[in-house]
Amino acid sequence: MRMQSVWVGEKRLGLMTVSGFQDVPGLGLLPKGRVVGGPGIARGARARLLRHGTVIAEDLRIGALIKKAGIGSGLEPRERVGILERCMPAIGHRHVLKGDQIQAYVRAEPAGVGSDLVPGYQDPLPEHRRGLGRAEVREVAGDPLAGPVARAVVTDGRLAVGDRVRVVRDGRPVAEALRLLALADGNGGPEDDLLQGSTGTLYLGHPDVRPGDVVQAYDVPPPQRTEERKQILTVLLAGSNALVATARVQPVPSSPHGGQELAVGHRARVLRDRVVVADGLTIGDVREPGLLQTVAVDYGSKARAGWLDVGVDFPGLRNGDEIEPYEVVPADHEPAPQIKRPESRRFMVGVTVVLGAVVALFGSLAVWAGVTAWQSFRTPPADDTGLDGGSALGLTLFFTAITAVFAWMLVMGHRHQRRRREHARRRTGPRRFRG
Repeated sequence: MRMQSVWVGEKRLGLMTVSGFQDVPGLGLLPKGRVVGGPGIARGARARLLRHGTVIAEDLRIGALIKKAGIGSGLEPRERVGILERCMPAIGHRHVLKGDQIQAYVRAEPAGVGSDLVPGYQDPLPEHRRGLGRAEVREVAGDPLAGPVARAVVTDGRLAVGDRVRVVRDGRPVAEALRLLALADGNGGPEDDLLQGSTGTLYLGHPDVRPGDVVQAYDVPPPQRTEERKQILTVLLAGSNALVATARVQPVPSSPHGGQELAVGHRARVLRDRVVVADGLTIGDVREPGLLQTVAVDYGSKARAGWLDVGVDFPGLRNGDEIEPYEVVPADHEPAPQIKRPESRRFMVGVTVVLGAVVALFGSLAVWAGVTAWQSFRTPPADDTGLDGGSALGLTLFFTAITAVFAWMLVMGHRHQRRRREHARRRTGPRRFRG
């Protein structure tokens, strides 16, 4: 991953955490989740895959955007999905895991160049690309979920699901950095790849494909470096001199993040109105190093508390900007498992109230049944309408057992939350910078 300001001009659209998967006809198993942290996700946008804050894959494409219909279990294509809505994006990556995060963004357009013609971040120069295969489009058909699909014949090499591809028309590229979302054979059956001479259907997720176009698949060398992102920090109050800025900041709970520590020497970029305006910066000062030792635990429990002061070499910093710290790590870096946060205090108060009410109710019934049993044994009922001692004793034991079970659940729930909070404090304490 290049280090010098390659992100400048990127606009963030939205973030989706993968909560499960859905089998979609034609496109296979797609990740699903709820959109947060932005205005929404748009079809055709680019995307990256993060795992516990570490960038796993870059230059993906949201080639199709599927949403469950409002009534019933049907599926419908969407051009855009707004914040807090659930969706299933097809991004052209075959190794997505539950808990991963998909971040959608739009690349900056150089003067006179459309966004579809801007190469990916990891793209080599066109003359250095190694071709994997070519296919000629014979006809274009419509798919109810994926949009236009190209029926093509492979004239050279091999095409595989997930390949980076470009569309060339009359010798000139009309789309760069696309992904092969899916492949199907001549009978419509799903395929992992198509070899030279075979005919099949290409799911590109690109609306402008015409008969006679050439689809070229090319290889992108694996990156040597990637990055582990920290929690995004919102600037509450900024001050600066000619060289550096100091800012009072507050972490954004919904932002993707891996490590919870923040240390002097961490890299950073600045976002303004969700657009990256500066990159390659350095965190030069952190008051109370380890920052998230208190803030992370509070924010993990969704308690509105915690801010800190940081310094960064960007004197143009303004109130309302966002700072995204990150560490540059080897590409084979194993993402640290995400710290599982305790539920919010509001949640635990609700649990306590509900379980406490159940304990009080059945405890009261147990006391009433016990008193009734004692009275029945001392003075048997005069007729059959009264509750005899044996039945009352049975009810006493039954209500007592239920009361004990719910009381045990309440106590163990609070003990479990206390252990998790202590674990979070240990994990988010100050650490030595790995540099």
